[in-house]
Formats: sequence, C-alpha cells, structure tokens
Amino acid sequence: MAPRLIITGSTGYIGARLAAMARERGFDVVELGRRPGATWRIGDEPAASNLEGGVAVVHLAHSWATPPEAAEEKNINISGTVKLAEAAKAAGVPRFVFASSTSSRQEALNVYGRTKFRIEQRLAASPAALIVRIARIGLVYGGQQTAMYGLMAKLAALSPILPMIGLNRKVQPIHLDEVAAGLLALATEDQPPQTFVLAQEKPMSFAAWLRILRRSQGKGNLHFIPVPLAAALFACRMTKLLPLIPSVDPERVLGLAGAAPMKSGESLRLLKLNLADPMTVLSGELGQTSEEPPQSEAQALLRYLGTRPTEAQLQRLCEGLQREGLSPLGLSPALVRHPGLLAFFEPPANRTQHRLARALYLADLASEPERHSGRKAGFFGAISTISSDVLLFPLRALLAGRYR
Repeated sequence: MAPRLIITGSTGYIGARLAAMARERGFDVVELGRRPGATWRIGDEPAASNLEGGVAVVHLAHSWATPPEAAEEKNINISGTVKLAEAAKAAGVPRFVFASSTSSRQEALNVYGRTKFRIEQRLAASPAALIVRIARIGLVYGGQQTAMYGLMAKLAALSPILPMIGLNRKVQPIHLDEVAAGLLALATEDQPPQTFVLAQEKPMSFAAWLRILRRSQGKGNLHFIPVPLAAALFACRMTKLLPLIPSVDPERVLGLAGAAPMKSGESLRLLKLNLADPMTVLSGELGQTSEEPPQSEAQALLRYLGTRPTEAQLQRLCEGLQREGLSPLGLSPALVRHPGLLAFFEPPANRTQHRLARALYLADLASEPERHSGRKAGFFGAISTISSDVLLFPLRALLAGRYR
C-alpha cells in the first residue's frame, strides 16, 4: 500500500512541485486546501478521515487575508497551524512538517517573517511539539517563473540598469526541486523535532544573485542604482497603479531589507541534500540554448591573454567554464569585441574567488602549452607589464565588482 502524505497549500509554487514529486516517488497524496471541491481551509478543523494513516502532514498553506498584526487568537495562520498539528497528532500522524522561512525572526521587518516566528513558538509549546519538524526555507528559485522567483527573474531581465534595495544583503538560494526533496526527507525520515534550514550553505549578496538571474537568461551584466528603503516602499505602491511593469508587494521588499543568513550546513547533511550551483542550474533552465555566447566569451578571454584561440583551446575552456558554473560570465558585447578592455575589470591577484579571476585562470590553463611555447617577454616587457598593473590597480579595484 502506498504511503499516504497530506499536503496543504498544494496549489502554490512549492506545494505543486512537492505534490508532483511525492506522486513520482509512489506516495498517495492527499491535498488539503484550494482545490476544486476542497472542504478544508487553514483555520478549519480537518476531517479525521483526511489525516488517518498518513506518514506526515506537510503544511505549506498561508492565508494572506489575515490583518497584519492580528492577535494570535484571531490570526488563522497561527491558530490554524496549531489546530492542524494537534489534529494530526490526535489522528496518529507521526510527523508534522511546517514550512517556515529564513525570514522567520521575532524582529523581522516584514509581517510574514514575524508571523512565521510566532507560529514556530506556538508549535514548540503545543501538545503536538514532539511530531513537529520546522523547515526554514531560503530564497527559492527554479521551475515555473512565478512567486518571488518569477518577479526577480523578470526584473533582472528588464534592463541592464536596475534600481534596487538591499544589494549587500546576504541571501541563500535553493532550487525548487531541492526544497521539495528536503521536505519529503523531513516527512519520511526519523529526524529529531528541531528546526532545519533549507538554503545554500554559503550566502551571496543580493546583487550577485540578481546578476546570476540576468546572466542565466543570456543577458549581459547588470548595474545597480542603490535605492533607500522608503523610496522602494513608495515605488511598490506606484507599481500597483502603473501598467506594463510587475507589481511588487511591500512585504517582499521588507523581507529583503531584513534578510540575514542562517547556518544550514548541519541541516543539509542530516537530510542528505547536496545543493547545486545556481548559475549552472539556471543556465540550463532559462535557455542558454545557443552555444555562441559561451564560445564568444571564451574567445575573448583567450585573446585577452594574448592567444589566438584554436578549436582545441576553445573546447577545453568552454568545458571548464561550464563545469565550474562560470558560463555564461555575462561579459558585455563591448568586452567580447574588444577583449583588451578586460584589463580595466581584472580583479586584484588576491581575489581568487572572483568569477572573472577564476575564468581567466581557466583560460590560462586551456591555452597551455601553446601560449607559453613562444619567446618569453624581455626585461622591458616585464617592466611595462608591472607598471601597467600598478597604474590600473585602483581602477580594477573599483570596476572588478562588475563581473564578480
């Protein structure tokens, strides 16, 4: 008999993928929520027949109709979640997985983050605490371009110049399939009743994340105009009045403004999740269908190093860039046509994790032994190179961030 998995919020961005993955893995999925003929909404008492025999309840549903700062007894997201968890325990369900967020904090700027935190606290104090597993989920991407992911992808592709807040804030992306796999692991494996963080172990700046979204869509680099929070909130109100541009909920802006990374390494290890490089995954998903952009970038890198690229060198470099998640780099058309301009963007030697520095290192390896078989530079050539490096250092330090 197929194991029975109860999912709330199965019509949402995460819920739909979780339900599909669960069925692919042989689960009998019971969907509670906004589906045709549904008899349960968050806050309702669930029917015992919907819960009995379940291996777990995965609770993703969230009502946006609740007044922002409603008292706990009037906030159905809080009272309804606790009611569902206690009903699951009474029905003999061994696990209740609550989908929370990495924005869950008592002092969160957005109501969503504060509400998730209040739910976590109430679940920990409820009679159902022993069956509760909390999943704090990071910045989800991948799949259909909807929800926050769809909004960010559209904004990143809209223009090479983007007004934005929170550019230095740290975010922790995680692919939709990885979230679904993590939730299924929590629903089926014997894990202690604790909080798990489903997010990349190494945070990145929000600016770097937006650049990845743009590059993976085959666009060029992305430049930013920093925007104060108050101005961004005003702009959110304007997006609801102006046509032809995506509408932005102020809650999302406040969530980003208050973002802070959470440690996820131990959680990922316990759940046996090995998260993929976002750039590599998105380049495949968002349509790097032509081989021309990566190859033209590879040619530019090799020409910058003084090599006339051969087919073998290009193949080696393209394979290396793809393997390391550096394809496409997002070099501007001007840099591709005039590789010598890369001298202004090459990062200082100590910036070894810089994307452009890594790409140039791979280009150097791909050009061997041909590039080094000619005569070596003389004394005056070496002096000229050192002098230019010294003179360009301040400019490189300023511009290197463009391709980090």
